[in-house]
Amino acid sequence: EEEREGEEDESSKKKTKRQKKAAKRAEEEHLYLTERAFLDSEKPPESAEDFERLLVAHPNSSSLWVQLMAFHLHTADVDRARATAERALKTISFREEQEKLNVWVALMNLENSYGTHESLLKAFQDALQQNEPFAVFQKLAAIYVKSQKFDLAEQLYQTMTKRFPMELSMWNQFGLFLMKQGKKESARALLERSLKRLPGKQQHVDVISKFAQHEFKFGDPERGRTMFERLLSSYPKRVDLWNVYADMVLKLGELDRVREIFERAIHLKASAMKIKSVFKRYLDFEKTHGSQATVELVKQK
Repeated sequence: EEEREGEEDESSKKKTKRQKKAAKRAEEEHLYLTERAFLDSEKPPESAEDFERLLVAHPNSSSLWVQLMAFHLHTADVDRARATAERALKTISFREEQEKLNVWVALMNLENSYGTHESLLKAFQDALQQNEPFAVFQKLAAIYVKSQKFDLAEQLYQTMTKRFPMELSMWNQFGLFLMKQGKKESARALLERSLKRLPGKQQHVDVISKFAQHEFKFGDPERGRTMFERLLSSYPKRVDLWNVYADMVLKLGELDRVREIFERAIHLKASAMKIKSVFKRYLDFEKTHGSQATVELVKQK
């Protein structure tokens, strides 16, 4: 009898272990199915608990963390949204630099909308310590512009010209910002500053091309045209410049001038590959904006 009781105890222990394993498997299966249901359907998580379950499986997903922040903000719980950002930054692996940056951006957005200027600057300074500084400056500038805090955006861009003078994209973004604000002369003066700070002819050509495009879109198209003509007189084999120039003129609806640009480009003394690419653009242009007759004329060239 004692032997039977021992066997029953042993059987009970095995059963308990089996039950625990089965329960664990069931829990994992439930988590997996819940996760897939959320990820595979268009229906978003409906509660904080839904997000938490997903975050167990995807702790490095900045998208989920930011969505959870938004969920709390939707219920006017700014403190919980801020705490969620702090949790995310502690949880996401240090190897996931972009994921962490995404959360920092979300936190700066939160402070910009719901916090104080001081709390925003603190988040900004903290982000600078943990990320590539230029990227953080760019993100804050974009936040200011999107929230129409244009004076703060301009001040930040001015700081960036001193701190990141070798960054071509910074000069381009600042120039575009000024043009959109109607500060054309300031944008033109900025171009002159950029040419003094950017090293090398290649960057000079690229920044002039960008500012010429800004002129076409938000400034003086004739000035933009003159800038492209000067560039092309110095760098006639830059097929990319011819194509961008043609695109800008096309947006003005000046079809004959576009044809003139392509005609000049196809007679360049350049490699066969470059000329072939111009011919393709020219032919595509005529197929879209010309007639069967003009298409045939291009094919015969």
